[in-house]
Amino acid sequence: MQKTVKNTKERTLQLVVMALMVALIFIFSRFLGITTDVVHLGFDFLPVMVVACLYGPVWAAVTYMVGDLVCAIGMPFGMINPGLTVVAGIIGLVYGFAFYNRNPEGKKLILITVLASLAVAGIIKLFGTTLCLAVMYGTPYWPTLVARIPNCIILFAAQVITIPLIYRYVVRPVSGWLNR
Repeated sequence: MQKTVKNTKERTLQLVVMALMVALIFIFSRFLGITTDVVHLGFDFLPVMVVACLYGPVWAAVTYMVGDLVCAIGMPFGMINPGLTVVAGIIGLVYGFAFYNRNPEGKKLILITVLASLAVAGIIKLFGTTLCLAVMYGTPYWPTLVARIPNCIILFAAQVITIPLIYRYVVRPVSGWLNR
């Protein structure tokens, strides 16, 4: 009986944290980000990274997918694109596999951040998001890809700078607080 109550409380807390992160995705994407037809610059990846560190790849993917749908419904920039939602889920998986159940310090944290950011900005966002946008708008793939290169370079730099800071000053204290 006691174990069931503890599991229920932990699951409820997890859902509350994930809902808060979905709300932050919406705020970071729609109010603190820059979005056009081809460019999206924002910090909506940070709440997903927090969920990835705390709960793992599957929950990070679910959180980012729900966040993407909330953004698409709440303040749309064009039509809802299921491909972009899948790309968001893949990004959550990458962050989860990179950061979950690890306690990186110093150079190891930087290395993991650089590798995850290369995967997200250099591969998934550049090629996957570009494909989804080209299909959605009916534009040629290669010109769209070339137009998105600066966006992905800026995203990579933003991730490499902010993820270690968020890990050190948010994830560590929150995970210690949640594990009490």
